[in-house]
Amino acid sequence: MLLTPSIEHHARTRTRVRVNVPYVPAILAAGAVTAARASHLTLPQGRDVHVWHIDLRDMGTDAVNLLDAAELARAQRFVYAHDWRRYVAGHAWLRRVLGAYLGIAPQHLRFDADAHGKPMLAHRHTNGDAALRFNMSHSKDIALIAVTSGPEVGVDIEALRDDLPGPDLAAGVLSAGELGELARCAPQDHPAVFVGCWTRKEACLKALGVGLGLEPRALDVGLQAQRMTLHLDSGEPAVDLAPLPCPPGYAAALAVVGGFGDVARQDTALVWEGMS
Repeated sequence: MLLTPSIEHHARTRTRVRVNVPYVPAILAAGAVTAARASHLTLPQGRDVHVWHIDLRDMGTDAVNLLDAAELARAQRFVYAHDWRRYVAGHAWLRRVLGAYLGIAPQHLRFDADAHGKPMLAHRHTNGDAALRFNMSHSKDIALIAVTSGPEVGVDIEALRDDLPGPDLAAGVLSAGELGELARCAPQDHPAVFVGCWTRKEACLKALGVGLGLEPRALDVGLQAQRMTLHLDSGEPAVDLAPLPCPPGYAAALAVVGGFGDVARQDTALVWEGMS
């Protein structure tokens, strides 16, 4: 559910071999849904943020039954089985988490998108909970879901790669100042500092909801992994950015329009405990 193309989209080409993935029926019997009752979680207060860390290897037995027809159709278009699994698991967990906040069974949630394609809850779910905002990102088998009570939010996670960045990718993503910083870094540090910078830019673009209307190199976030406030010349509101803790071999970042308070990591056990 990335708003802009992931770093792998820019950097990776590969030979595709179609594999068989599990068949998912377009219509599922109501009795097949095993997580029909949602728990209820309290939304973050003020400008605080909840960040859910999801292991996409843990799909749950009901994952495909929670997705709607559009999600199932998209899942069936994936070439690789592991991409199918990650997509289904990620969207099932998004539904479980948001359903737990709203007190709605996950399979009953409906989604919409703004003019730039940023996902949002459909209007039918906003009465009484109009403040809920969310964003999701995944890389390999890890996903992050960020939730706020009003402020627009963006989150991004990316796996590090030793071959990044190539010169063309760096020139297309980094500002002139960031390119200068990269040139002064030790070569062995390039993958980590570049991917960390990318995640902050990606999170910012997703929070603003501008899609590709704003080029990544137009955002000068620097290569230092630190919390900062970004003021944009384009007239967009200021955005607070910060790196997020994540497993070794990854970089992650959070962005909130207008600033944020405390960031609390959430455990998926909180969702499972409330389901029957």
